[in-house]
Amino acid sequence: MAQLGFCSSNSLNAVNDSVCCTINLEDTGETPVTIWEDATDFVINGTIMMENNGTTDTSPTVELYVDDTAVAGFVLAPGECRSITLNDINSIGVVGEGTGSSSVKISFSLNYKF
Repeated sequence: MAQLGFCSSNSLNAVNDSVCCTINLEDTGETPVTIWEDATDFVINGTIMMENNGTTDTSPTVELYVDDTAVAGFVLAPGECRSITLNDINSIGVVGEGTGSSSVKISFSLNYKF
């Protein structure tokens, strides 16, 4: 008899996913650009890391939004990088503010049990 994948008799199994993307971000007029949305009933925890690779002081700042709400104090100027770990994440988005455009790298891990 063949066994595909990891078969477990536990009632809960853990899943850990990681995602990385790079976007060119311009001024979004305070409207978040959606990066990820949870379409499940699972409680999802994770760590979000952002890197603003804007090349000039006037390149846009990038602000992290989680569940359509700005994360207090999480605004990155060009050249800055930061991460945060949160629980019960339902959506991840970013807002750009400034002139020109910035290359923004966004990486996040998603952890949940089913």
